[in-house]
Amino acid sequence: MGNRDLISSLFWIAVGAIFCAGAWKYGIFRAGIPGAGFFPFFASILLIALSLVVLIPSLGLGGEGLEIKEGKESFFARQDSWTRILMALLALFAYWLALGYLGFLLSTFFFLAFLLRFIDPQRWITTLTVSIVTTGLTYLLFNLWLKVRLPAGILKI
Repeated sequence: MGNRDLISSLFWIAVGAIFCAGAWKYGIFRAGIPGAGFFPFFASILLIALSLVVLIPSLGLGGEGLEIKEGKESFFARQDSWTRILMALLALFAYWLALGYLGFLLSTFFFLAFLLRFIDPQRWITTLTVSIVTTGLTYLLFNLWLKVRLPAGILKI
């Protein structure tokens, strides 16, 4: 696990640093109010901090880290990892395509259900519950509270 954690945490630290620099260019505060870079800046700081939480034990600096087996370790733990990654990327592309036709509610529900059932297999009751609750909460958050117009699609909601 140590090698995977090391590589992935360094990757996400680099991504966080790039986003942090970009957000800084947009401005964190302008005239005392949050600027365009406010949210991306603090999101990238959070990404870097969480990556450091993974990085430190993988370097053996955090006291009791994960035990690392001797020998060569594969980056992907499961044999079907590439297939699962490809399926998830195709599902994300299908979500993007369906968003305009089906709308936010149906597209998001089907996307989450697919990920929960086929990418990381869960029981049907878990899949349906998480998909419905997550879709509903994100709809409430973005559409009703933040007043963001989401694609209505065939439901016209």
